[in-house]
Amino acid sequence: MLLTKLASIQHILWEILDEYGIDPDPLFRRVELNPDLLFEPGARYPLTGVAALWLEMERLIEDPCFGLKTADHWHPSHFGTIGYAMLASSTVRKGLERLIRYHRVVSDARFGELVDDVDRGCLHVKLNWSEETPWPAAREDAALTYILSSCRLNFNKQLSPKRVEMTHDQHQCLERYEKFFKCRVDLNRPAPVLSLSLRDVDKPLRSGDEYLAQLHDRIMEDYISRLSEVRLIRSVQKVLAAQLPDGLVTVDAVAKELGMSTRKLQRDLKLEGTTYQELLNGTRKDLAQRYVKDSQNDLTEVAFILGFADLSTFSRSFKRWTGVSPSRYRKIGAEN
Repeated sequence: MLLTKLASIQHILWEILDEYGIDPDPLFRRVELNPDLLFEPGARYPLTGVAALWLEMERLIEDPCFGLKTADHWHPSHFGTIGYAMLASSTVRKGLERLIRYHRVVSDARFGELVDDVDRGCLHVKLNWSEETPWPAAREDAALTYILSSCRLNFNKQLSPKRVEMTHDQHQCLERYEKFFKCRVDLNRPAPVLSLSLRDVDKPLRSGDEYLAQLHDRIMEDYISRLSEVRLIRSVQKVLAAQLPDGLVTVDAVAKELGMSTRKLQRDLKLEGTTYQELLNGTRKDLAQRYVKDSQNDLTEVAFILGFADLSTFSRSFKRWTGVSPSRYRKIGAEN
């Protein structure tokens, strides 16, 4: 399944690039992220494209600590309803609980967990991005920076964690880390962790409005429900998986199967951060790997089943997808 992320969040990266004198528009387009979607409410980008953007930023920006710039450019609106729900929460803890519980609004990938540590008097915000790799150091910095920035907006600007842990080894940034987080920062740790005082996270906030926060909760629950049940991407992938063995499937055929016009299908897929061709290529790749791995399947037949004109065309596409030829891929699978 194609994992996606709310497009509006990437406003932050756009502004960071601009601050460092790098034109964001061609860079976004180079990693196949349509800049127009930044302004489409609810539009989403493929997580693969977002990951590619981070890698490009790490390559182009000479400042290894640029992830900290998130604090200067983030805004609750970038995170949709979840940003405002956190602001209306009656305590920092409740805001963080909403971030974890409703993170699906922001991204399809898992994000993290909250762990109470009574002995140390801490609430640990432990991040987990096993579904998103690679994860550059700057992206880790940005995630921790955003979380603390949102807590400070609720609590006060002086809120200091008891401790911060990072998985990377950016020693050249250590002084800047400790200046921003206002606490000890440990590098080369097993997981990224932001540890906040239990006294701070459970202190009632004057800005809290649980009635308003719960209204946002219901909006997010409805959004997640619709995202899970009628997600267009999943419907298209299901049709492709069923019909590809009978030959190449056109966008017109898929639109007809889903009971919608071709134009509407293409427009709605764009809002979800992808295109019909991307889904077709992804589904063909998944099926190709599955069929090639089975030694009982003749490779020429596999090529025709997936809609390729001949074996050589299929082999070139397969090598582009996996880095090896179909026969080599099959041999590697047998050896493992």
